Amino acid sequence: MIMQINHAGKQSPKAVNREPVAPSAVPLVGMDGFINPPRQLQNSEIYDLIQAFINTAKLAEQAGFSGVQIHAAHGCLISQFLSPHHNRRDDEWGGSLANRMSFLLKIYEGIRANVGADFLVGVKLNSADFQKGGFDESESITVVQALSDLGIDFIEISGGNYENPQMLSAKSSTQKREAFFLDYAEKARKVCSVPLIITGGFRSKQAMNDALSSGHLDMVGVARPFALVPDLPNQIKNGAYETVQTERIKTGVKPLDDKIGSVLEMDWYMSQMTLIGQGKSPNPKLSAWRVLAKIIWENGKAGLSTGRS
Repeated sequence: MIMQINHAGKQSPKAVNREPVAPSAVPLVGMDGFINPPRQLQNSEIYDLIQAFINTAKLAEQAGFSGVQIHAAHGCLISQFLSPHHNRRDDEWGGSLANRMSFLLKIYEGIRANVGADFLVGVKLNSADFQKGGFDESESITVVQALSDLGIDFIEISGGNYENPQMLSAKSSTQKREAFFLDYAEKARKVCSVPLIITGGFRSKQAMNDALSSGHLDMVGVARPFALVPDLPNQIKNGAYETVQTERIKTGVKPLDDKIGSVLEMDWYMSQMTLIGQGKSPNPKLSAWRVLAKIIWENGKAGLSTGRS
């Protein structure tokens, strides 16, 4: 069991943090009323945050976890440092990619130096931000090579951020989603000698096997199917699983679905996880309208933001 450790940075809702922090004071687009504009981190605060990541990993080890995964994807704080759009600093933490990746590398090196040799330390990284002026594929490959050269234990690839939540995309076909980042993995494999994991759209056993057989990745990350088929690994092992259909969750009102499709999708699957957590079975027929009502009840209109609630 591996603990994912993370700092949301400026993607912290105002209900949690009224003054979020970020590499630079660049506000998120479309988050008015839900997330307040951030303030720029001071240099001393950056070192404090590096130490906080290290301390968290040490606590995870003491608690009995097998390792930690540093979350550097999906527009969270480390991802913000990597992005030239979000990171506009002119000091040692900004500008060149070497400077922008130093926050992540110092976190990894600090953790590695303070935990046992058998304690796994990996990272979740964007293949790209899918955002103009953001962290792109070529930069991502460079970061993968740097982490691989440092001996990180594994790298998981995903993509997107709150402003462009590609990791929540439900608009492409199932076939396309099943191999969402495989082209990237082929390029990353050429510079990466550590285990690669791809998460993004896998549904069928055949697609998982094909991806692994390609030699471009070592593990497949599965998320949404687990919310509908909690014993999916056992079913695959026993030959009882082929695929699960994950249709787009929608209200049927096109303008509404176009506007809030991503957040509705995520909350629908979170509702399935809540059912499982309560000892109940998932409900594939759960009404999108019921989920929508829950979002508004808990978060108000701000919960319908294009970002994740």
